[in-house]
Amino acid sequence: MREAGFDIQRVIELIAERKIEEAMEEGKFDDLPGKGKPLPLDEEWFAPPEMRPAIRLLKSAGVLPDWLERAREIERLREDVARLWRIAEREYPRARLLSAERFHEWRDHSWNGIQAVMQRVNSLILTYNCIAPANACPQIPFRIEVERTRFYAQFVLTDDE
Repeated sequence: MREAGFDIQRVIELIAERKIEEAMEEGKFDDLPGKGKPLPLDEEWFAPPEMRPAIRLLKSAGVLPDWLERAREIERLREDVARLWRIAEREYPRARLLSAERFHEWRDHSWNGIQAVMQRVNSLILTYNCIAPANACPQIPFRIEVERTRFYAQFVLTDDE
C-alpha cells in the first residue's frame, strides 16, 4: 500500500536522473561508440519481443505485415493523386482553348480520375488506422470536398466562373 505523498517510482526516477547527470559531468559518456549519431532502431521495435523473430523471418522472405503493405499502397496512391493533379495542370492551358462544353467535360473527367484515387486512399486509410499498431503514425484521409473545391477553383474556363 502506498502512503500519501510517497511515490517510490518517482524516487527511483530521481535517483536514476541524478546518476546519469553525475556520469555526464564525469565524462563517462564521451567516448561511447556512435556518439552524436542516431540510435539504430529495428524496424520491428513496435512489436512485442516474442513476435520479433517471426517479423524478421517474414521480412527476410519479403513479406510485410498487412498494415505496412497498406501504408505502402497508400503512399503509392497519394503519389498517383499528385501525378494526376500535375497532368491536369499541364493540360489546363490547352483545355482553356476548347469550347465551354468540351472544357467542362475535360475538367469533370480530370476531377473524376483524381477523386476515384482519393476515395481508394481513404478506404485503405480506414483499414490501416484500424489494424496498425497503436504507436504507428495514423494516416490522415483526403478531405475530398475540400479538394474538389480547390480543383474547381484552380481549373476555371473564365474568371467569371
